[in-house]
Amino acid sequence: MKFGLIPVEESRFFSESLRQVELAEMVGFDSIWLEEHHGTGRHYHPSPFIYLAGYATRTERLILGTDIAVLPLYHPVRVAEDVAQLDVMSNGRVILGVAIGYRPEEFAAFQTPLEGRGAQFVEMLKLIHQLWTEEKVTFGGERYPLHEFTLEPRPIQRPRPPIWLGGWGKLALKRAAVLGDAWVPGPTANLAKLKGAQEQYHAHLAELGIQPEERARPLTRDVIVAGTPAQAEELAERFLLPAYRDEYSHWEHPLIGTTDATATDRLADLRRDRFIIGDPDQVIEQINYFEEQFGMDHLICRLHFPGMPPEVVTESVRIIGHEVIPAFSEG
Repeated sequence: MKFGLIPVEESRFFSESLRQVELAEMVGFDSIWLEEHHGTGRHYHPSPFIYLAGYATRTERLILGTDIAVLPLYHPVRVAEDVAQLDVMSNGRVILGVAIGYRPEEFAAFQTPLEGRGAQFVEMLKLIHQLWTEEKVTFGGERYPLHEFTLEPRPIQRPRPPIWLGGWGKLALKRAAVLGDAWVPGPTANLAKLKGAQEQYHAHLAELGIQPEERARPLTRDVIVAGTPAQAEELAERFLLPAYRDEYSHWEHPLIGTTDATATDRLADLRRDRFIIGDPDQVIEQINYFEEQFGMDHLICRLHFPGMPPEVVTESVRIIGHEVIPAFSEG
């Protein structure tokens, strides 16, 4: 089992997040991930690639990934260049995680139409694939035609950096199988929805003659860990619950809030088969449960929620590194 984390996400806390990333590498984490949203205040990142470039200069081993970048808000040549440059800076440690996005206000801010973004997303992915793997690219796309263009720099990883695709719809799951190297589920779905979507994804892999074990099997979860169960419960009530109550009860999220019957103002309802909360022993037990039920091989722990002090996240990194990760080490 590999372990990743999403560190403190308030952009003004870059120095604190950098120290968390350095600590994560020291205590045994395998990866660092950043989420992208725009205009959200104390949560998420508007420019994840810039942050990851900073992390690349202070780490040697950690995978650096986006979970998730909203691809239609970019130009595919720029994404290909930025990720290739990041791959060079990190000596081949980048995973590009992308999805089509869903928040109308973000697309409006970038003057990008929400309608048609699925076809746009497919064209962008195909072009990025070519830019990373071919010397001179001629691309006859409807939106992004190119003629004999050479990407510079080329990524370190061969044949290219991995691409993990998020999303929950039928087309999104098929795209993950056909165009991606893994499907990366976000933290908001409960286990029933996870398993239902996974079944569809595996069916698409089977159509391609691919066994699920041949692909990376990541899973993102919201994690609250503390020295005692009571401390973990208090942190969850103070920071995790308001994040869902204040964000997902208003956003048109595809999995929770206005499109889901789960109450976003009661922790007891929200946590069921969704969150990982407790002291180290309880967290280990819950991770084992998700591993048995879902079969992930890479757990990405989202540790920060709006208003949470950076030092709380730092302590979570320390506890997981010293008391949780060793329980899943081989040997």
